[in-house]
Amino acid sequence: MLSGGARTTTGISVTIVRDPALVRTVRLVAAAVARRGSRDEEFVEEVRLAVGEACALLVGADASLAGVADPVEVSMRLEDRLRVVVRSGGTVPAEDEPTSDIDGIEPWALLRGLISDFSVQRDVDGTALSMSWPLR
Repeated sequence: MLSGGARTTTGISVTIVRDPALVRTVRLVAAAVARRGSRDEEFVEEVRLAVGEACALLVGADASLAGVADPVEVSMRLEDRLRVVVRSGGTVPAEDEPTSDIDGIEPWALLRGLISDFSVQRDVDGTALSMSWPLR
């Protein structure tokens, strides 16, 4: 028997090949998931932009030319917060750290500006960008 305080979790995972053209599809899915958590269109747009930027960083504009075959996986879960993890195996084109500013080029700036709960984990298996937002 479920008590009145029980929460349900809604989640979805999307896996794409490293093709920059597919990032748009992931942005649309992220907006749909965000809309389930909040009817606030500003929030939906923030999530759409952040997920799109995270995917673009891990897909890389030249990934198909570099012969990188590992897919990019995006997991989105609605719990007490909207939690999104974007993962990619293999080499990730973005070489600098999320806190760096190399020659005035900072690929992580948009993500840091949109999300207060943002982290990057790198290891031998690849890179994972984790983001979360409180539901409004």
